[in-house]
Amino acid sequence: MLKILLFVTYLGTSLSGLYLLKAAPVGMNAAYVAGGLAYAGGAALWLAVLRAYPLSLAFPLASGALMAGTQLIGILLLDEKATLVRLIGIALILAGIAALVITEPGAARE
Repeated sequence: MLKILLFVTYLGTSLSGLYLLKAAPVGMNAAYVAGGLAYAGGAALWLAVLRAYPLSLAFPLASGALMAGTQLIGILLLDEKATLVRLIGIALILAGIAALVITEPGAARE
């Protein structure tokens, strides 16, 4: 359970950092600095994720979740277009993540 919490915290920290960096007004400001700090925190958490999971599971899960997450943040918070192709792509990424978790022994229970 702690490993799952670690992974979810990594994703949340990285995604919130990316959002703050993108949404912050141009120039050095509190939102930009907070985004940079959150993104750096996500990078530090990534090192812990690598210790907790096999690389063959951690990297595809993280990259897929970050790709889907950034797409959803763009659509929901940054007014980016939700095209059919984009939504199908997000669904395929999530299906791939599910396939990895289902086929990796003990991945969902760790």
